[in-house]
Amino acid sequence: MPAPTDVATVRMRAYLNLPLPERCRELAVLIDESSTTELQNVFPLLIDSIFGVTNNVGWGLHSINLRRHPQEYEILSNFLGPQGPIFSLCYKLLPDCYLKYDFPVSYLPPKIQVMLEEGIIPPFYSDKLKNDHSSRMPSALSMNPFEYYIFHFAYHLTNPWLQLQQQENVWINWETVYVQLAHSYLYHFLPRDNSPVLPIIGAYVKKIPSRKIVQLPEAKRVQTPRLLRSMVLSPSAPTSPGQGGGPHQQCLPQVWRSETVVQVFLDFWLEYTEEEKIPSQPLNSTLASSLPRRHSIHSGEHIRLVRAFIKTLHEFANSASGDRSAMDELKRIILPSVQGKIYTFLRKAIHHWPLDSSFRLILEAWLSFIQPWRYVPELSYSQQGKPPEEDRGKIHDPERWMSFVANNLLAYTSIFQQLLPRFMRTDLVAPKNALMLFRVTKVFSQPYLPQMLAEAECYMDDCNLTRNKISTKQWSAVARQQILELEGPSYQYVPMFSENTVSQIIWFLSIIKQAHLTATSIVEALEKRNTEKKFLRSLWEFFSGEEHSTDDIGLAERKRVPGFLAIAQQQIIEIFQIKVEDIPQAAIVADQEYHDSILSDSFCQSQCEGACVDDSRPGVFVPIQDERQHCRYIEYMGDPELQPVRSNECGVLVRWLYRICEMINSKYERQIEMFYNREDFVGRLTKKVLQPPTSVRQLPKRVNGGFTVGSEKKIPPRLSLRVLASYNFMTAILICVILLRLIGYGVPASLFIVSCTWIFYIVIGAIFEPLITRASPNRFTASATAFSGN
Repeated sequence: MPAPTDVATVRMRAYLNLPLPERCRELAVLIDESSTTELQNVFPLLIDSIFGVTNNVGWGLHSINLRRHPQEYEILSNFLGPQGPIFSLCYKLLPDCYLKYDFPVSYLPPKIQVMLEEGIIPPFYSDKLKNDHSSRMPSALSMNPFEYYIFHFAYHLTNPWLQLQQQENVWINWETVYVQLAHSYLYHFLPRDNSPVLPIIGAYVKKIPSRKIVQLPEAKRVQTPRLLRSMVLSPSAPTSPGQGGGPHQQCLPQVWRSETVVQVFLDFWLEYTEEEKIPSQPLNSTLASSLPRRHSIHSGEHIRLVRAFIKTLHEFANSASGDRSAMDELKRIILPSVQGKIYTFLRKAIHHWPLDSSFRLILEAWLSFIQPWRYVPELSYSQQGKPPEEDRGKIHDPERWMSFVANNLLAYTSIFQQLLPRFMRTDLVAPKNALMLFRVTKVFSQPYLPQMLAEAECYMDDCNLTRNKISTKQWSAVARQQILELEGPSYQYVPMFSENTVSQIIWFLSIIKQAHLTATSIVEALEKRNTEKKFLRSLWEFFSGEEHSTDDIGLAERKRVPGFLAIAQQQIIEIFQIKVEDIPQAAIVADQEYHDSILSDSFCQSQCEGACVDDSRPGVFVPIQDERQHCRYIEYMGDPELQPVRSNECGVLVRWLYRICEMINSKYERQIEMFYNREDFVGRLTKKVLQPPTSVRQLPKRVNGGFTVGSEKKIPPRLSLRVLASYNFMTAILICVILLRLIGYGVPASLFIVSCTWIFYIVIGAIFEPLITRASPNRFTASATAFSGN
């Protein structure tokens, strides 16, 4: 008779092969019915299946989307939620303090691996390390079930296998179930209403091995903090006379889960290691040999989660009530413990981020970090009265936030000066870039913030602070200590309001002015072109959904740019208190070359209108700057049925009709090809209805370690109904129905007449095709040869 643990393992393996709905339902029943002994061995199997640790994507947490997969999204949100079956399993196994699971050291962030290799053991990992007996180097972390799950969840975002197998666009992939679960964990384990973390569990006793801990150097303590002081969390902490150890032991169940979530997310998500500094040989070389090399470039999903993490930390810290509980102590010291690592991550990410519009992701994360006053709970306004809606998220009490500004001075001034050259090289006429500049200047121009920054850096000798009459030694010492810890003693701090910075700002103002003039001229030119359109062309654009006379951004967005730039320019003048006479009054004119390049898109489309372009192989017109302006047509080389939805097509109908055709083509592939290859009347009729066979060239693609080999794929004859999704086709059908309706036919009869007319046209064409072919054999042969060369 098999042991109960073997039965549970067999059931688990069988359930993991079921479809997702049945899988989660059966696993929930198994977790509820099985004993702790039976679940001990199946727990790591379940975790490995969920996250696909080795060479797959697990249950698809990064691909299951709310819009495309609503049922799977809801099922996984409930199953993996903070109060779902997976955490019930963790809490069920938790009371056994000797039950530990190994998390490989090679999965840790590169910086943590380097520290362990150098013998520097961060306090958070001191009681978890497990050494290899042969090499006597750390090989794994021994952790309880809750920690084991949280570590795997955090690692799932940075798993290098996902970088190789990611299929969707990561810049728009932010409604996934993984993002939803991350938000749920942050809200649940970092409560902002002074409520305890549910479920309330008993005292958890850690099994701490005896280990000689290497003390961290002073400069590294900020980067790898222990969130709570040992005197708050340690069950063996000394107590005052007459006070037992009970209250101290009760502190640990209240906060250790919150501390674990914050520390693990901080280490995994806010780790930015340059590509050349990533260790090529991690500590556990046996396991690491099968891992692909990590990349330092983060996805949009990653940066959005970093921003959500920062916002949650602000909300959690601002909800402190002063009741002297362990949770309140965690709220009080959580930001001082993590702010150094947040600053380092943001500074490095900004430095390495590409110069495109996706930069707004990391920019918004930075702006969230430097504005803690935006994330004050509603309860904090109960005593002072609720502020007006327009004043929400602004500084009302500068004394309350002065400590944060002084402790994070580099996050304001150093990163601002880091952004300044970037904005000077950025195309500020583009709407997204103009909006980013406006967002930055709006934050720094809000009341009190410039004065707070000047006060925090007033100890600098070369800083012009004539407007700041009060010098506070306290904040100067705090700022000096922060600079020393984060950047080292060799770092040369440049004050934000120094003469050097102000001179760069004055030059930047001239760049903004030129961009403002250029944006204004583009808007005026586009508006003038719109007013000069003929009536029939405007009517055609209304029905077809195409607009040939504007660029790809659109006039509505272009109109917002001059306003953004004008406000940003005025806000910069107010921040640095620059006098108008100090700004160079040299003649600044619009960039005519840039103006012409933007309007050339419309020129290309109007130039190429009416050209004979094969509609089955669509492409785009690309302007080529030569001796004179002309265009080149770049052809789409993939499967014609998988081309992106065009501007004159209905996206929903395109996808719906493709599924219908795909089902028919796959089911009747042999019959379709047999009818198409016939030489009689049926074959000619089939050729009129079906799409001909074609060849698709698959170009070499970049992969890890080189390029794939290019190939050519043959696509057989197939049914295609994509033309029915065209606005042009629908407009023509609508006009026919209206005309037939005017002479007395109803809508069903009109559609029947149109269908019969189309069938008659196809049949007549198939009947007379041999006569047409014999009449013009050379022309037919030439066209057939041209088509086969596609």
